[in-house]
Amino acid sequence: MKNTTIPLLSVSLLLVAGCTSSFSRVRDAINQAPDWYDARRKEIRGEGYPKLAEVKEIPAEQLPGQTLPASAARVDILQAYFDSNERAEPPVDVAGQVAALLKRVEADFAGFPADPAFLTQEEIAEIEAAFNVPRVTEGLKVRRK
Repeated sequence: MKNTTIPLLSVSLLLVAGCTSSFSRVRDAINQAPDWYDARRKEIRGEGYPKLAEVKEIPAEQLPGQTLPASAARVDILQAYFDSNERAEPPVDVAGQVAALLKRVEADFAGFPADPAFLTQEEIAEIEAAFNVPRVTEGLKVRRK
């Protein structure tokens, strides 16, 4: 019995010593925590919120929906201001403006060749080979099946 008592006592003392040092380390870490830590801890615990009985009653003039007529009047004023602004007028000749834009874009591209087959089959094969990564493309082929 003496053979087991001494190791058990020594292990117990080591555990107690280890726990006390770890508790002090945790306490030091908590004391060095940033400012937001305490607020977040209280929020997680649900502390600091008012009890339901402590919530004040909403005054009648601030009830939801009471400000809607004022908001509607404000929207009417803003709509009238928008409608009276000259920038709110729609363009007169939209089709003509689009045609003018088309002519301008076509003129910008006038110097380029209009040949739709500007790449040869060999050039297309070279581009495909440059982007061919076997482990990726083979994986895609397997997934498609």
